[in-house]
Amino acid sequence: MAIPARLRSAGAVLASAAAVVSLSSCGLLLPQQQRPPAPVETTDAAAPAAESAAPAAQGGEFRTGPIPPAPMSFDETLPDVESDDPATQVEGELVNMVQEFAMVTDASTTASCDAFDAGVDGTVSCTAQYKGISVPFSVDVVGGDYMFTYTPTPTEGMVASRDMVEDETRWMTDNEAVRCDMEEFQLVTVGDVVPGLNCYAQGDPDTYEVEFSEYGTIYVTAVL
Repeated sequence: MAIPARLRSAGAVLASAAAVVSLSSCGLLLPQQQRPPAPVETTDAAAPAAESAAPAAQGGEFRTGPIPPAPMSFDETLPDVESDDPATQVEGELVNMVQEFAMVTDASTTASCDAFDAGVDGTVSCTAQYKGISVPFSVDVVGGDYMFTYTPTPTEGMVASRDMVEDETRWMTDNEAVRCDMEEFQLVTVGDVVPGLNCYAQGDPDTYEVEFSEYGTIYVTAVL
């Protein structure tokens, strides 16, 4: 799944510039997620039976946290990439992309690309390192004498944060105690339901599957 193209200067004497393709041109936005109606409260006598019906009760401990007031989003500002070197521009953009997707900043994040000529069309392989995980990219370059564009595509997925997924599950289920079957940080598929990644809420008999948009938006949906 392609990430929007970036427009960068290729000349050493020109200031770098960037232009992001509008979201509407991608045709990949998913409908805004809606929280289901709050469940009807049960009596104390019925509570143990509902809790025992939750599949996660036998699969691990629930983690407890406050219910967020809104769906998860990345609200921090990452530094702009300021360089006239094309490789540095692309690598800096990938460093920001993986942090934005996971919604967790990490100053130790790095990225490196194979050598390429920004003046000619081509494809270059790049790899970002985030939270100790390698994130490979294929970057399509449209070259130019003064400006070039590039479109990064993650080839094996992007890194997601369990804390963010579980907070989204808290918001979705209106439940403080939840558990998601994933590592603290792990590669996930983009644009489709993540295989094997299920979430649960304490006392809730439903199983929830997880999907990520190309921009890192998390969608938690009950399995019907």
